[in-house]
Amino acid sequence: MSNSEFLESVSNNTELLEVARKAIEDALIEMRDSRLSVLFRNNGLVIKEKDGSESSIIRLGPEGAVAIALRAIAIHLQTK
Repeated sequence: MSNSEFLESVSNNTELLEVARKAIEDALIEMRDSRLSVLFRNNGLVIKEKDGSESSIIRLGPEGAVAIALRAIAIHLQTK
């Protein structure tokens, strides 16, 4: 299987997508709770405050989210 075929199969695998989603969400929660943000970004990922109120604070850039997701998927596949 080529790299592109493997990545395509990952993009259609609900189990692996859930692993990735959970890892990204955990990272966002950790950054929110630590009051960390990414400065000088025009776009990125945000997460609601603990009390459920909206937030416009960018916690993570898209490239960071992709890296977290890929790392989580790799670890999950190694431990299977």
